[in-house]
Amino acid sequence: MAGVTEYLARAMAERADGVDALVAVPRAPLRRWRTGVDPARELAIAVGRLLAIPVIDALAAPMWWPRHAGRPQSMREPIAFRSRRAVTGVVAIVDDVVTTGTTLHSAAAALSVPPALALVATSAGRVQVG
Repeated sequence: MAGVTEYLARAMAERADGVDALVAVPRAPLRRWRTGVDPARELAIAVGRLLAIPVIDALAAPMWWPRHAGRPQSMREPIAFRSRRAVTGVVAIVDDVVTTGTTLHSAAAALSVPPALALVATSAGRVQVG
């Protein structure tokens, strides 16, 4: 997995010019416990290392939510992320896969983005629905 993570991180870092910090979309704690991995966090750490910028633990995830991958947009409910700390500057939200953007939108909303904050999203993959 480390080789894939580094490969994807290099590709993501190329698109993160001018970013001051990274915020990983957190995995549901029960899912992380079950699988032993948090892919978005691993990617964010690798990108942060390449760009020499911090990964901020700014979001808390609910214990569980139904997976969005493969589900139609109409069946996806926003995830109730909570803000753990304020973020400033140009922040990139990092996720491993983006399908419709519901998860990224939920993460951005939880960060309570001030008007002066630029928000960028990056992911390792995109799934086409439909």
